[in-house]
Amino acid sequence: MSTTKRPMMNDALRLLRLYLGLSQKELATELEISQSMVSEVESGTKAVSMELLERYSTKFDVRMSQLLFFAEELDGQPIPKRGKLIVASGVLSLLEKLSPRDVSHAS
Repeated sequence: MSTTKRPMMNDALRLLRLYLGLSQKELATELEISQSMVSEVESGTKAVSMELLERYSTKFDVRMSQLLFFAEELDGQPIPKRGKLIVASGVLSLLEKLSPRDVSHAS
């Protein structure tokens, strides 16, 4: 079974790391993988496996579908706009975490 490389997914994971303010070494430690694996994934020389996506998802409390959607949004975007997308995504995520879970009390 061959794994198709998804450059936008690789780029999305790199942008997520940068957004979180982690070095490749710190991320590797968090995900319990080698720093060279992080480097290869981010450079696009290694395909992103479902197992790796699951590690990101679990460790950073982000649904795998959100990671895939973010990578799709990056597809075809010029590099400056990609940075804006990661910031916008982060802001939305932060707002979601800060919003009350039970909105039944709101009027």
